[in-house]
Amino acid sequence: MEWFLTETELSAWKTREKRLTAAFRILVCLTLIIFIVLCLLVRTENAQAMHAVILAVTALLGWICITVYVLGVKEARTQSGHLDMLQKGEKEFRTGRLTLTRDSIQIPKSIRIRKVLLDSGEGDPARLNLDERWVSRLPRDGSLVRLALVHSYIAGVETLEPGSAEGGASRRPARIKKIGQLIPLLGVWLLVAVIFGSFVFYQITDTDPAHKLTLYVDGEVRNEAQLAALLEKELPEPIRMVQVHPFSYAMFGSDALRAADLYIVPDSEKEQYADWFAPGEEALTVCDPGGAVSVAGSWILYTPGETYRLYIGAYSPHLSDGLARRGAEVLMALETKEE
Repeated sequence: MEWFLTETELSAWKTREKRLTAAFRILVCLTLIIFIVLCLLVRTENAQAMHAVILAVTALLGWICITVYVLGVKEARTQSGHLDMLQKGEKEFRTGRLTLTRDSIQIPKSIRIRKVLLDSGEGDPARLNLDERWVSRLPRDGSLVRLALVHSYIAGVETLEPGSAEGGASRRPARIKKIGQLIPLLGVWLLVAVIFGSFVFYQITDTDPAHKLTLYVDGEVRNEAQLAALLEKELPEPIRMVQVHPFSYAMFGSDALRAADLYIVPDSEKEQYADWFAPGEEALTVCDPGGAVSVAGSWILYTPGETYRLYIGAYSPHLSDGLARRGAEVLMALETKEE
């Protein structure tokens, strides 16, 4: 009798389960730590790049964790549990002619098996189960065998008369099917990583109005993160963050636009937004048609021939504490840096 199960194999699977479980837990903790570290490295000037890095790294590390769990921890756990059952279970013996079928079945929360027919010559052949890893150890179809069984699972085989049948079902385990289990899980994790990562990212790249200064430009802005970073460095507490956006950023909702601290608007459009500008506050010229003034011209693309002015918002949270005016002064100081 050739026994498929050995004490060495059972011990090896249990050891593998412990090591892979420890490795999986370390990977999960490492993923969480790297995610937190990347979030702490986010700054206004690198926010866009870091957003992509956070999503990519989170997705990749999550895929590694899932792969280790499905193809490592889960397989080792199910195999060791199955082998333990074969070792402790009560054994019975049957004799008949053996045929390996093509039926490969994944038992829920257990191993993948192949169905084996055993024809004892009395009635219909018995349908037995065999761990798919052991299919290559079966004799040819048609062989007369004596099988050792535990709860209809084949634990060992003794060949009484070799069969002459050639071909038949493949003796190779269906490894492609194990890999196929990963695809839906990897897709789900990618979706979770994008949603959760983006949610956390937007939480750390925004703050409440009391600690933020916002500038909206009626026109095209480039490298707004760089401009915002320059302004942040010059503004005192409690301002921790500056955001610079074109008007189009708030096209689907005007509440944020109406509550902005500063506006840059061409004279041709100022009447349209006049209610948003703080009365009594001087409008500062940031660009004139002659080109004598071009405040922050490396970031703001002014329309030629237009005069643009900087206004303080009437609904700015920093109108009374003077920080909106201070933000305007810092922005105006960028004119000398453009020369």
